[in-house]
Amino acid sequence: MKNLFLITLISIIGFSCNKNNEELIVEENYQCKTENILQYKTQNEITTLFDNAIIQNLASSNIPDVNGALSNNKNGYFSVRFQIGISNLADYTIDIQNTTNLEMLVKSIEYSFQYQLTNGDFQIIIPSNSNFPTPTEVDIASGNAFFLSSLGLSLLALEDSTFYNSQANLNFKTRIENLRPQIQNSINWLKTKQTILDGYDVNAPNRLFFDAVAFYSLGKWLNDSNSKNIGLNFAQIGISKKSQNGYFTENNGWDSSYQGVGLAVGFKLLSILNLNETIKQPLWECLSCGTNWQKSRILATGEISTQKNTRVFPGGEQFLGVQKTVAWKNTVIAFLNMKYLSGNNEYETLSNKIITFYQ
Repeated sequence: MKNLFLITLISIIGFSCNKNNEELIVEENYQCKTENILQYKTQNEITTLFDNAIIQNLASSNIPDVNGALSNNKNGYFSVRFQIGISNLADYTIDIQNTTNLEMLVKSIEYSFQYQLTNGDFQIIIPSNSNFPTPTEVDIASGNAFFLSSLGLSLLALEDSTFYNSQANLNFKTRIENLRPQIQNSINWLKTKQTILDGYDVNAPNRLFFDAVAFYSLGKWLNDSNSKNIGLNFAQIGISKKSQNGYFTENNGWDSSYQGVGLAVGFKLLSILNLNETIKQPLWECLSCGTNWQKSRILATGEISTQKNTRVFPGGEQFLGVQKTVAWKNTVIAFLNMKYLSGNNEYETLSNKIITFYQ
């Protein structure tokens, strides 16, 4: 049953910063608890459980322009990493089964591949009026992984949709299939950066899960077993980065913002894994434990405490010159996934508190 309180998410656009950050008694020896899973669900099955408002909101904050550009690409193409919102658009398109949105989605994917290089990489065009530094090889590989994770999730969601596969929408499917060689080329390029991603993402488990989703989802869609195996390897590394307490070790400590990101991406990965994958149960146990730890970061007001965070806190990390703020929507999504998969209503209650605080 969809939850009416999530209608408040209509007002959410982007991340929000902390308001008060009340004191929280930090339990450094917190021991997480693991729930039993009621039943595994696919990503489309989970999408149908969310209130329409949350799916619509996530899509509306990622509406492309007439060219198919998203986010920072709307003022002129910058990087394919800013096309990462296509998976939110895919979820909404499938949920409402609307051909106008399907056109937006396909157009956004086609736009992305207009900027692909012959080697499978994508162009980066830094805005001339900015002081942004030249991206490193690591930045480029990571940016591609972000985009390809979203692309892979979108393609699998479409593949599992009777709406998309109907005869009436054959034209859209043909346009996607025409991109298959370029999509294969993109994951082949990312394979050459596996060692770089291994080294760079080792202290940022949320990125390990992005890597896992990129390789596994596209490997599954392309019937590329090598890519799938690489994805499973990244997933295993991500699982190994969960501390006994339940938090993922981000930059040698915990971070309540990136914990939410890692959990949300991890739940997406769980939803696309084939049932016979041996990693499925260990991943569930990892995510269940990690979500339970994240619960300990929620103040009575619904605020997500940033006490002792290693990355996101007042004066912490920046991206493109802007200080990062708490990715609270990811925690809401993770908590609701936990509710749908475990049946524990406490996570829904906490989601309501978080929404009330940040909206």
